[in-house]
Amino acid sequence: MTTHQPPADRRLLKSVLLSALVLAAGAAGSYGLAQLRKPPELKAASNRQYNVETFTVQAVDLREIVNAFGTARPEKEVVLSAQVAGEVSQILSQLKVGLKVQGPRSADASLALQAFNDNRVENPDGDLLVRIDPSSYEERVAAARHRLAADQSDLNRIEQEEANLARIYEKIVADWEDSEREYKKTAKLREQGINTESDLRRAQMELRQHEKAKVQSHNERDLLPLRREQTQRMIESHTTDLKLSTLDLARTFIRPPFDGVLSTVHVERGQYVRVGEPLVTITAVSEVEIPLAVTLDDYAKLLPDVLERRYPGVALAENETSKPRWTGHVVRISPKADEQTRTATVFIRVENTTQVTPLLPGTFVHARVEGPVLKRVLAVPRDAVSNGRVFVERDGKVTQQPVIVSRILNGMALIASGLAPSDRVVLTNLDVLFEGAAVTISLERSLAEELSRQRTRSARLVEPPPES
Repeated sequence: MTTHQPPADRRLLKSVLLSALVLAAGAAGSYGLAQLRKPPELKAASNRQYNVETFTVQAVDLREIVNAFGTARPEKEVVLSAQVAGEVSQILSQLKVGLKVQGPRSADASLALQAFNDNRVENPDGDLLVRIDPSSYEERVAAARHRLAADQSDLNRIEQEEANLARIYEKIVADWEDSEREYKKTAKLREQGINTESDLRRAQMELRQHEKAKVQSHNERDLLPLRREQTQRMIESHTTDLKLSTLDLARTFIRPPFDGVLSTVHVERGQYVRVGEPLVTITAVSEVEIPLAVTLDDYAKLLPDVLERRYPGVALAENETSKPRWTGHVVRISPKADEQTRTATVFIRVENTTQVTPLLPGTFVHARVEGPVLKRVLAVPRDAVSNGRVFVERDGKVTQQPVIVSRILNGMALIASGLAPSDRVVLTNLDVLFEGAAVTISLERSLAEELSRQRTRSARLVEPPPES
């Protein structure tokens, strides 16, 4: 009996057989190609070399730099106020903010009055900024002079009276002596009975009159020293009044006490001013001062030089990265520390007369103060030290060298031991290097280059390092 398969089963069987034939053909082809492929050539293994940058160690003298910020302020600034009251009768032309004014060239205050009386514009006592109406003060000076002249006349009169009384006293004494002789003569004659009793009494009365005149003249002479002393005291009092009046008159001249620039003007011509009222503010721009707040560690570095009057130099710039624009010196240090910030204040003086561009008061600056000198130190970049070790290149190979770091100076590490001058410390590829690795030096860097790369300079070379 014949069995017939359904058409669907026959089609499935054909597909399976066809797939098997394709797989068999592909395997045969792959095997043939594999037989034709050549085996890879083997190369001998070689040691890898790393390109690195190195730093040559040298023993150098480094001067530390103390960095701080501060704001410049004028060394001298004064508000000129009215010392006498009155109307402003004269004012300097162009009395405006920014005007340069000249201070005194002489200490003689009388020159100001003399120049005013002579109508001279230039004056060794400086520019005349403001003049207060002097009329009432001139009258006071004149009145004081008149009183003093009257006192002097009184003194001269007393001296003349003294001379007159001296002559009168001599005459009275002579008359008294004559009257005494006459009385003695009359008394002797009365004893002899030649004259009468009335003659004796008359001679006695004349003698007493002359004695009274003598006493009177003597008393008047005794009063003269008291009158002279009183007059001299009046002269001293009136002399003081004259000095005060003259001083008030001189105070009607408002002049700058030093060379400077007008920073504020409060007065106009015709304005009535009272004693103590501010007129102008003068700022000296020839010198400026900068207070800097430094740490107590930096304070200890700067203090010895300042005490010995070896004032450290200072380079000043607008910010940390700018080149120095101004120079100055540390001139004094505050004896007290700020208990809140734990800092101490040092003061920098800048002479604007020696600067290319003056440092204006109110300018915020970054100061780089020269600190102590570190003698013959070995400094390497701080990043070259890892876990107390550095890689040192010798004859194309690197070795790990343990080191002891004495201190960190910003981006530099000062090595106390473990390195010697002329050692080449590896700076790059530190994460892949190992003991004995072969290296090729692509760049050698110096200490001067490393210091110049610092954003904030922590030190500078005192002198070029010796050649290795």
